[in-house]
Amino acid sequence: MNHSAQSAAPKQPFWRFALSSVSSSVVDLAAFQLLCIPFQAWLGNAVYIMAATIAARVLSSLVNYLLNYFLVFHSRAQHTRSATLYTTITVLKTLLSGVLVSVIAGWLPAAVPELAVKVPVDVLLFFFNYLLQKKFVY
Repeated sequence: MNHSAQSAAPKQPFWRFALSSVSSSVVDLAAFQLLCIPFQAWLGNAVYIMAATIAARVLSSLVNYLLNYFLVFHSRAQHTRSATLYTTITVLKTLLSGVLVSVIAGWLPAAVPELAVKVPVDVLLFFFNYLLQKKFVY
């Protein structure tokens, strides 16, 4: 293996993780956006962002777990163990995302869409998520 191939090899899981995350984020953001309107009507302003965040994250997490297990980390870990750890990290990350988006959205004018707050919050959480999954899940 030449030097450039050796230096690129350790980065490959990160880039596969990034691509998996982008794919899952598209699912997450689309579901979040689609759910905000009916959830706001059904649940009111106090909790609709959290409810939309949780519902969208459940769907996108299933997509993400499977992509990461099979394509990113090529895991051989037992699904019971890896899925439990993945779910724990995802639940904590989802709660943190929902709380941060709700708080920040509350500080901003009503004309600022929730999605404009959610994207930068979730980008920051992405880096922590990669480190936790790499070290503990797969």
